[in-house]
Amino acid sequence: MSKRFQAIVWVVALAACGDSPFEPHGLGERVPIGQVIEDQIADSVERRYSFDAATDAEYVVYLKSLEGFVVLTAEDSIRLRGLCAVAVTSNPGPVPLEDNPTPNCVTPIGGVQLIKVRTLAGRTARYHFMVLPVNRPPEIAETRFGLGDTVMGETIDPVVDADVFYAHGDSGQTIAAVVEPLGGATAGGLIMFVENPDSVMWLGYARGAGADPLFTSGPLRLRATQDYRFVVRSEATANRPRHLGAYRFWSYVVNREPEHLPSAVVANFQFLGERIDYPNDVDEFTFQDTVGAEYNAFVESGRQFVIQVVSPGSNDPMIGRVDADDDTALFHHGTGPFQLTSTGTYKIRVQAPTGLPWAVADTGAYRFMLYRIDRRPEVRLANVSVGDTVVGESIDPAGDIDEFTLFAPPGDALTSWFRLTGDPIPGVTYMSFQVYDRTTQALLVQTLAYTTGPFAQGATFVVPASGDVQVRVGRFAGEASSAPYEFFFGPPPPIP
Repeated sequence: MSKRFQAIVWVVALAACGDSPFEPHGLGERVPIGQVIEDQIADSVERRYSFDAATDAEYVVYLKSLEGFVVLTAEDSIRLRGLCAVAVTSNPGPVPLEDNPTPNCVTPIGGVQLIKVRTLAGRTARYHFMVLPVNRPPEIAETRFGLGDTVMGETIDPVVDADVFYAHGDSGQTIAAVVEPLGGATAGGLIMFVENPDSVMWLGYARGAGADPLFTSGPLRLRATQDYRFVVRSEATANRPRHLGAYRFWSYVVNREPEHLPSAVVANFQFLGERIDYPNDVDEFTFQDTVGAEYNAFVESGRQFVIQVVSPGSNDPMIGRVDADDDTALFHHGTGPFQLTSTGTYKIRVQAPTGLPWAVADTGAYRFMLYRIDRRPEVRLANVSVGDTVVGESIDPAGDIDEFTLFAPPGDALTSWFRLTGDPIPGVTYMSFQVYDRTTQALLVQTLAYTTGPFAQGATFVVPASGDVQVRVGRFAGEASSAPYEFFFGPPPPIP
């Protein structure tokens, strides 16, 4: 039995003023804190107990089987609150009582906690168990720290120990945190929760274990100006036991301003020299344009960075893209075309992927471009005549759109012919050839192509009364790609 465990048991036992072991006398009986309870199971009938939990506290329940394979569960008596819910099993053997605890049972609003013991093999069993409170204040380090500080010198001892720290945060700040068990490859697992003390819900968490890669809490946005709580506990992982010993943790405030480049974005200009400087770093750039302007945003990096477009007055992206492959071509990682729908300042946001505990090493350089789409063809004139073949044009860069105008006698019957003269890059993507009545915007013809091939015959259509036909070439759906193309219009082919 460890000295720290012995001291806790001795102090709690004195406060309980009872003998040990204690034998309960009734089903569901309230048991005292800090006393060893001895009981048995007969005819496979589970035994039930309860204990009173203090507000904003936590407990563990130790279990030792003397005969039979037993499982003990502890949970909040009001299940809808979904707070404490832990379990532990035990077989007869050399493992002592103090080395077999449940995970920590957290009781933010206190109240009655239920304990159930049942056998999983055979009809009878004998066992000891004991409920102990967990000491939550840190024993060595200061309870308060500042965001951006590194906290060192504190330990998890005993293994069920918990350390609760506090830091002040301001509304609107985005923070992140990292916890690291010390002791090298042999260190066990730790978990650190970031919590709003006024709520039973946590904002996020970070984990660390032995020589495993360190992970952050991810970006956490603070909703109010107040103190926030950082709670460190040991945690068993798939390949690590619960940590016992020293650890450290650190936090930082995420600065959304780019550190190396001006924040104003110039369209059609490649931005180089910015980087994700630290885990969960966010760089936000700004741009403005008229309502209806069309763009595509591209990003390229050696890491899986995300580029997002955020509308004025919003914090949620309207469109985004992850550079998730080893392709180093900038124009192969675009959001796809998007249109500005309101006045004001738009944001281009570049960051590491969110929603997952991304590794501390997820930093590095990137480049990006905000490309303004010009629907005019780049090589040929926009006016097309019946019988002429449009050659030399391409959708480039990915997500570009080319529009042409065809004037023909109203009422004439025409047939379109379209093909790709090169495969779409990147990937297999359908390119769309569409013919519209310019006046009504009614779709007259649509032809799709996804690879190099001969001319594909489109549907025959009748030239509208205005004689004004619009031709639009671009992506159909899915990933935006670039590809060269050709097309022409002619009379319907003769019926064989």
